[in-house]
Amino acid sequence: MILKRPNGKWRVQVKHRGRVVADRTFVRRGDAVRWEMEQKRLLLSGEFVSPSAGRITVAELADDYRDSRQGQVSVRAWESDESALRVHIVPAFGRLPISSISSVQVERFLTDLAVSRSVRTAARVRTTLRGLFRYAVRTRRLPKSPAEDVPLPRPDSRTGKVVEVDPFTLDQLLEVVEAQRKQAKRYAEITLVLALTGVRFGELRGLRVRDLVVVPYPGLVVKRSIPQSGRTGAVIERATTKSGRSRLVPLTERVRPVVESWAAGRDPDELLFPAPEGGYLHAQNWRRAVHWTKTGLGRRPHDLRHTAASLWIAAGVDIKTVSSWLGHSTAKLTLDTYGHLMGTDADRAAIERVNRALVVRRATEEAAHGQDGGSR
Repeated sequence: MILKRPNGKWRVQVKHRGRVVADRTFVRRGDAVRWEMEQKRLLLSGEFVSPSAGRITVAELADDYRDSRQGQVSVRAWESDESALRVHIVPAFGRLPISSISSVQVERFLTDLAVSRSVRTAARVRTTLRGLFRYAVRTRRLPKSPAEDVPLPRPDSRTGKVVEVDPFTLDQLLEVVEAQRKQAKRYAEITLVLALTGVRFGELRGLRVRDLVVVPYPGLVVKRSIPQSGRTGAVIERATTKSGRSRLVPLTERVRPVVESWAAGRDPDELLFPAPEGGYLHAQNWRRAVHWTKTGLGRRPHDLRHTAASLWIAAGVDIKTVSSWLGHSTAKLTLDTYGHLMGTDADRAAIERVNRALVVRRATEEAAHGQDGGSR
């Protein structure tokens, strides 16, 4: 229904099942007609979202979102979201209605965060923002998420805050493992397994002896992830992996004997990599035992997972297979993360030509130098 008000403006009221579900005033009648038609189309298609639903604040939505995630995701994922909401998102947007948040605001917020903190922090907060506003769309509070297509900011290097994928080379990895063997041999082997299989620490923690297989090829069947709270240190039992899918990770000849030595003479249902006293292996105990701060060459333990990916890519494994072995949700995620490590055949051929040219030039210069020396 469109009515002209005494002040000359046009008021639109859209009714559904006898009650007003949308109410708005326009200066021009044409705008009022178009808006009314759009609201009716949304009602007929089932896409309609009441404008009043978007009046709740970001802080109120964050409370609902936290509650909805409790027990539905891993403890680490919940704690990451809780921290991002409490420390970054609610202080920035908490008092604002969710319908007032725009993509431009989100992009500026993430850029400021990347510069003041780090790109890694901005990426983590963006993940939480996307989850928060997807929840708003799913619960019919917003028609569209303002965070969905916002790119990850890349501030210039002057901030020194950009965190990149930083894998070990194979030589560096072997040197690190050898240094760690002097501190704790068995724990050093954990480092090697993490770096040559790419499994997450929670996945390694949950492996059983029966998960070591030889058909169709030597590998580890990753069926579950056992996360550990970053705040309390408590280990949480779970029956699935992060993606909810099982996968088979290959064991190369360099790491296969190590894994088989851990499995030798043990029952199939026992943990494959237990703590020395039995029970689940804690990441902080492993880091402490191998003196990671001193032996890790300034890298994060998660860079061991990146190491596996980089070694596979360098060996020519296609990106879809790498994605499957890593347990990524999509090959695009793998490509976005590791695409810069890939070289084309054209790249390699060009480098070979440049190297040959430099060798020929160096030989020519050395020959000319030798002739000059002989003449003198």
